[in-house]
This record gives sequence, C-alpha cells and structure tokens, in this order.
Amino acid sequence: MKQTVRSFAIGLLTAGIILLGAYYFAGDSQTEAEDIPTEDMIEIVESEGYHVLTESEYISVSVESDDNTEENNDTNNENNNEAEQSGSDETESDNSNDGNNEQENNSDDTSEDSPTTYTLTVESGVAPSEISQTLEENDIIDDADAFTEYLEDEDYSQLVQLGEFELSSDMDHNEIAETLTN
Repeated sequence: MKQTVRSFAIGLLTAGIILLGAYYFAGDSQTEAEDIPTEDMIEIVESEGYHVLTESEYISVSVESDDNTEENNDTNNENNNEAEQSGSDETESDNSNDGNNEQENNSDDTSEDSPTTYTLTVESGVAPSEISQTLEENDIIDDADAFTEYLEDEDYSQLVQLGEFELSSDMDHNEIAETLTN
C-alpha cells in the first residue's frame, strides 16, 4: 500500500512539473489578442452584429437619450397643467357669468380644497427618492423625504411597479404606496 501511494505522488509531481514547463515555454495566448490592431478588432466586433462608438459618439447618444426622456416628462407635465388650467378656466368663466363676487371667492376656496391629481409614470431604474420628489413637485405629497422614508421603512421601495399611476393629493402615504406596488 505504501508503495502505491508513493508512486501516485510521484506521478502527480511529474505531471505538475510538465504542465509548469509547458506554461512557461509555450507562451501566453493572450499576447496574440493584444497584438491585433484596433481597426481589425472593430471589424471583428461589427461583423458579429455589434456597434462600436467612440467616446464622443457615446456621450452624444447618452445626452440625446436623456433629452428625450426629459422632453417626454415635460410633455406629460404640460398636458397635466393644461388640463388643470382648462378646468379652472371653465369654473372661473361660469362664476363670472353670475356676476357675484362672493360666489367667485367661494369657488376659488373650493378649488384650493379640491384634490390635485397627477399621473405618475414609473420607468425602469427610477429611485424611490425621485418618485417622492416628483410627487412633491406636483403637490401630491407635502414632504418627499418623509414619503421616501415611509417607502423604505415599510419595504415598499423594492416593490414599486413600472407603469402609469393616477394619484391624487387626498391619498395618504399608505394609499399611494399601495397604488405604486400593485
């Protein structure tokens, strides 16, 4: 038994020495990839169906993508603001036909008390703090930090779904969180 174990150990040692020698004398295959000119690498990558961009091209594409996202958000906000303004304009024109100043003041008070609605679009990669900030800017919530903290404390921050959500200012934090996660 002792002889068998010694023979096996000598075999392993010999195989290790042979592999080590082959590694040092055969050379590194990675140096061949480093010797390929950049133009040839670009041709190879493009032949595989990929696109190669320079750094400046990549930056311009990224900026255009960000601009398109901002334009979409601005368009949504403008549409919401126009809808709210047209609704308030109709109320004012109805009241002005009556000619009674007291009724105009009462309708203005009720319009301030009426809940604000906003359609929130949640896209991939949007942080809960960004959602809170958007809701605060659109008068749905009073404190963005408090709402973000609520989402994280109640474990809603990981469950926010993608899509469009109709929210109003008369909803509490729990109702908004439930709407965003269902």
